Amino acid sequence: MATKLFCDLHSVKAILFRRFSPITHFSNNININCRRDAHSTIDPKDIFQANPKIIKTFWDPEGIFKALHTFNYLRVPYIRDSLIEIAPGEKFSTCLKGKKILDVGCGPGLLSEGLAKLGAEVTGIDANRELIEMAKNHGYKNKRLANNLPNYIWTTIDKNTRTDKVDLYGTFFIICFPYIQNLFQDHSNTYADNYDAIVVSEVIEHVAEKELFVESCVRATKPGGKLFFTTPSRTRFAQFFIIFTFENILRNYPKGAHQYEKFMRPSELQFMLEMNDCFVESIKGYFYYPWGNNWEWTKNKMFSFAIEAIKST
Repeated sequence: MATKLFCDLHSVKAILFRRFSPITHFSNNININCRRDAHSTIDPKDIFQANPKIIKTFWDPEGIFKALHTFNYLRVPYIRDSLIEIAPGEKFSTCLKGKKILDVGCGPGLLSEGLAKLGAEVTGIDANRELIEMAKNHGYKNKRLANNLPNYIWTTIDKNTRTDKVDLYGTFFIICFPYIQNLFQDHSNTYADNYDAIVVSEVIEHVAEKELFVESCVRATKPGGKLFFTTPSRTRFAQFFIIFTFENILRNYPKGAHQYEKFMRPSELQFMLEMNDCFVESIKGYFYYPWGNNWEWTKNKMFSFAIEAIKST
């Protein structure tokens, strides 16, 4: 009897799925017939949204994303040293214990894991569901994270989909698949003034509505908390190396991963942060050396730059 009931329920579910299948393609292969807010930070044309095939090799340290793996050797100490002072003899594995950090656009969890290994309480969010699942699966396999797994959520920092625009089909999917509800959550409002630090590494050059994006990041930061951004500079120097050389010739990045017009100048990002009641503490330049697959800080900011800011109390 139970088997028959299960089969009947399974059949009903299949019929309902077929009934509601002709709905618009939304985000990452999830079908919801609703309209994306015109003021969303998601850029559907971005390569990581439009071409999910390239993300499958993210965790290959010798693959096309190998530069991001070695970037952790530069950015993790940068964030760590900005948040705390290491006492003599203190273990690195617990030095960030008690710090709540939000990794915005966390991708497969490369940076989230690096910070969690130092004891931080890390939440990673991303608009790409496949990347979130990849991050979760990799975290479970990492024995060094057994007692401090990052919390990954499929959502964005801003309210990327307006719930007042969801029709009957969209409502059906929200009820039947609760994990979709995260997409309708305004993370920055739900978790306002919540995090000790917000980390946005190699992300803002991929989003639309940068002003909204920065505003949302600041909103989620505690008063007195810190924000860290790393991103390419909008210079012809960066365009030549990042797009022409690294993407098209050396293939250190996926081809089409960057659009020059979406790069930012340090002064532009600084202005956005200051307009949201933040004080910019430092701006540093850095460069990637493909022949050694390593990153170094530089005196100029012509290639890429890192900004550290504090939210006013």
